[in-house]
Amino acid sequence: MLTRILRYIKGYVRIRITGYSPERFLNLCKYRKIPVWGLLPGRNFYDMNITIAGMKKLKPILKKTGTNLRILEKNGLPFFLFRHRKRKIFFAGAFGCIALVYILSLFIWNIEISGNYVRTDETILSFLRKQNVRCGMMASSVDCAGIARMIRKEYDDIIWVSASLKGSQIHIDVKENSDSREISEENPVEEGNDLIAEKDGIIQEIVTRSGVPMVHAGDEVKAGDLLVSGRVEIKNDSQEVVGYQYVNADADIKIKTKENYEDVLDLSYTVKKYEKQKKRQIFLRTAQKEYTLGQKVEEGKGREVSSSEIRPGFSLSFPFPFSFGIREEVSYREVKKTYSKKEYQEILSLEFDRFCEDLRKKGVQILENNVKIYKDTQSARAKGTMILLESCGKERKIEHGNLGENNADTN
Repeated sequence: MLTRILRYIKGYVRIRITGYSPERFLNLCKYRKIPVWGLLPGRNFYDMNITIAGMKKLKPILKKTGTNLRILEKNGLPFFLFRHRKRKIFFAGAFGCIALVYILSLFIWNIEISGNYVRTDETILSFLRKQNVRCGMMASSVDCAGIARMIRKEYDDIIWVSASLKGSQIHIDVKENSDSREISEENPVEEGNDLIAEKDGIIQEIVTRSGVPMVHAGDEVKAGDLLVSGRVEIKNDSQEVVGYQYVNADADIKIKTKENYEDVLDLSYTVKKYEKQKKRQIFLRTAQKEYTLGQKVEEGKGREVSSSEIRPGFSLSFPFPFSFGIREEVSYREVKKTYSKKEYQEILSLEFDRFCEDLRKKGVQILENNVKIYKDTQSARAKGTMILLESCGKERKIEHGNLGENNADTN
């Protein structure tokens, strides 16, 4: 690709060599290191490309080999400029375009922020605008170290900031103090929590890491039953309870549950038959008004409208104050159809397979599957029960008031 661009800039010609010994002509070009490419043999001739500099070295070779040369095409930037040498406005516009691109490259047109989770992009950009760091400022006036310093000073939860200038874009990479955020979101250890059952079932396995297990493998539990208590008794040497320590109960619990499954599908359905003819409308929208060109487009019964809209700009942070696009209206008519036995079985089976796949992604094992497909007069349904093995244990804060009363009674 780069070679083609360089050849176009320097210019080259397409020539045809005829005569007594064109093969000798090619050998001499190779010996004198004259580059040729795009070689195409014909009957008593060869077509090829050669550079302008190579053309100037061909006269002695042509004389020595007794061959003739004819120019077929002239390609490249030098020939283009020569052909359009009288079009002054064109070259003035091209020069102006290059100058405009250069001038625009002197300014900042985008500010990109990455690594932020708590603080939104708009929050940080709003703060930077107050500090006169915004899109449209001169790139030469950007102080990357100062930007990083200001952000760290403003936000205590941001522990590391890196700001860099890349062309017409300021890239800001931040790192937030996620450890302190996670600690603040968790329940304080002084409060503690229990683990309770979310569903009815039979406990198959329980491995407790912290807290006191209240159930064992083989026990039948109901939704809301206490599985692991976060209240740990503190006993003296006489094995008397003298107090309680509250912890966050933590355990791996497997429970066998029974899941009812039902999916109903109407046998009759409606499809849209679209007409081939479409109405098109081009629009230009500003903040105050919209301008349209073309046929009138409206959405209604038997008519469907789709649109695509583009908002140009230098970047997402610096859009232009207008947008444009196209709308299309197509008419349709509704046709009623009925699923065949094969079709409704495939649809219901596919939905059931997706349901099972979602369960597997959550770590749920399917022990038994008793789901079958039934057909009624106007519908078909997949219905049955499934025996599942899944993780169990929902956190619940310990009610200290009630526990305090129980503690007083015990003492």
